[in-house]
Amino acid sequence: MLLSSAILLAWAPQAPIFAPTPGALRTSRLVVASEMAIPADDAMPPPAPEAVAETAATATAATPNDATTTTMPPDSFRDLIDQVAQSINEAVANGQYLMEVEFPPLPVSKLEDSALSSYDITGANLQLALELSKRLLRPGGVANGGEVALTLPDIPERRRAAEFLGVRDDQEPAESVRMWSLTGGGSEPQITDFFAGIFKQGAGAVTAAPWSSLNLIVGVSCQELPAIRELARLQPTVPLVCFNLKLDTLRGDLGLPAFPPKAVHHEFLSKVMPVYYMRPRAYSLSLSRPPFLLSYQGVLFRRYPEGYQTLLDRGNGKYRAVKVESLRPALGTFKAQLTEALKVSDDTAQSALSQTGFKQSTWWEDGSDEGLDVSKDWRL
Repeated sequence: MLLSSAILLAWAPQAPIFAPTPGALRTSRLVVASEMAIPADDAMPPPAPEAVAETAATATAATPNDATTTTMPPDSFRDLIDQVAQSINEAVANGQYLMEVEFPPLPVSKLEDSALSSYDITGANLQLALELSKRLLRPGGVANGGEVALTLPDIPERRRAAEFLGVRDDQEPAESVRMWSLTGGGSEPQITDFFAGIFKQGAGAVTAAPWSSLNLIVGVSCQELPAIRELARLQPTVPLVCFNLKLDTLRGDLGLPAFPPKAVHHEFLSKVMPVYYMRPRAYSLSLSRPPFLLSYQGVLFRRYPEGYQTLLDRGNGKYRAVKVESLRPALGTFKAQLTEALKVSDDTAQSALSQTGFKQSTWWEDGSDEGLDVSKDWRL
């Protein structure tokens, strides 16, 4: 198993997932979103018929970029996955087929553990993606009556994912959920797949699952972003979800030597809409008098079709809404909004703003304003 037994034992059906942790820089309840795993689907009662009807009605009437209504981050992991499923359903009902879902898959204390490997993180995401697939296959879900392609980068990764989920490579991890890989599809592993996994970029032709009603992409690196773009081209009417891929981090590698060009963002990733986005950040501010160092944190939170909320962590699991915007703010702007919301003395606030610097955005955040992006969906 890729996850340690300690992590698995920490996952319980009803435990709160945003419980605070002690320390000078208190970890947000939001950051510890995966202190537990989603319980097995058979332990969860199906949604009531009236809840399904309400979701369908909301999807029909939903208006993107709605900055007038807001939802706070959920208190349980079950609610989080339910919200993700509802957001996907509403986005597809409004004609959006390229989507991003992003939230912390493990507590920060575990993410910062040097013993934690990328396979541990992928394993946690696989559990989450599987539970999300089950919800999307329920009545009223976008995949209801079809099949979900749980898609890994290549055949070796697909095999490791199947081992983690405890199924044979040719079996389904859940009813109507099938394992797939961007390159190689559902074919049997070959000896050359090992070398293809080392040299990922251009390792093989992208294969689309002809039976898929939804493509759920997990565990992909920057090198496979062109493959996702090709899959979207092959199946333009099949919803595609980039699940916890850390696209913001992957965008930063574009254009570097041996990496795909920046055009991958301008021509493709700019069309991927964040339908559920939860990005916590912690900062510190140097002061000229006691306490000399002020630690603060917040989260940029968006649940489609609502706007992007800048939330300041007030402690004890509570947040203060600083600002709600219809367009996704740059990360530098998000930090500046949190800093200004601290309401410290004028001289200290001026010092904080001066430390922010002139440029508060990255190259890929500037592309929309410079006319380089083919779409503004990534900010909507």
